[in-house]
Amino acid sequence: TRSKTPPKQEAPRPDEASDDSSIASSYFVEDLEAAHSEASLDCLSRETPGFSRQLQILMLRRLVQWWRMNRQRSIFLAALMSGGVVLAVIDRFIVSGTPRWDAMSFLNLHSCLALMLAIFCLQVFGNDQPVFWRESASGINVLAYFESRLLVNSMDVIIQTFLFAAVYYIIRQPGVQFWYFLLPFGCTAYAASGWGYLISTLVPPRHGPFIVSLVIFIICGLLGNPSTLSHFLVGGAMEVFISAVSITRWSVQMSFSESVDTLHPHPVGVNQYLYSMEKNVFFKRDWGLGSWWTAAVALMIMGSLLRVGSFLGLKFMNRDKQA
Repeated sequence: TRSKTPPKQEAPRPDEASDDSSIASSYFVEDLEAAHSEASLDCLSRETPGFSRQLQILMLRRLVQWWRMNRQRSIFLAALMSGGVVLAVIDRFIVSGTPRWDAMSFLNLHSCLALMLAIFCLQVFGNDQPVFWRESASGINVLAYFESRLLVNSMDVIIQTFLFAAVYYIIRQPGVQFWYFLLPFGCTAYAASGWGYLISTLVPPRHGPFIVSLVIFIICGLLGNPSTLSHFLVGGAMEVFISAVSITRWSVQMSFSESVDTLHPHPVGVNQYLYSMEKNVFFKRDWGLGSWWTAAVALMIMGSLLRVGSFLGLKFMNRDKQA
């Protein structure tokens, strides 16, 4: 019997072997590149801290910056206290017939404080704008940034308000308890600082002082004048507008109301007409809370709304520079 021999298998040709090896090597290179790119992306990714953690970091940074601003702070304190001294000397020694309950003297006081604080608060968001835009593009929490700057700046606002009111109180001796005398100035400071924050987020820093001086002069000096208010507080849109934007329309009402309740004045002559006119203006409107508390609530609402507007301006203005 013949044994059948299996047929010989044909050896692969050299060109086919080289093709298979090149395909395998290309797959290996692609897998290696994909793994390397995924590893690179993992290295580049980072986890942004939440609101609370960013607020702590930004507060610490702002406190360091606040401590380094002592020279600038001392200049504003000196100017503010000088204004208090000048106004007190005028009311007590130069115009000696000025009644301690006179609303015009309160108007000058509150307007001076509002102007100085509004100008001082321009630097809170007006300075370092390019740094904020760069940090905002890198993922900083705008609310944490906003709150950190407001909280630290509140220390300056409180210190300046206290010293201004204390200097005037010591020289003038208005006849009311100091803390009741101070509270209307605290409400003025809260609203005036809000105007400074808002304007600093809406206009370039170089235009801020001029614009805020103009705004405070109008809403405090003009619209808050008792003789002007007697014509405007007659109902309608004009009264609503003045009540919404004028700081001294409310803050002078607080000081005047406290002085009347404490001093119980009985003026004669020209002062009697002045007293009657001011009572008709400042005791004309209340929200069922009394004249003092109505004015305090109005100023708290005003200051809070101005801060909301400041946050929106900080977040949405200059969006092209924050990208």
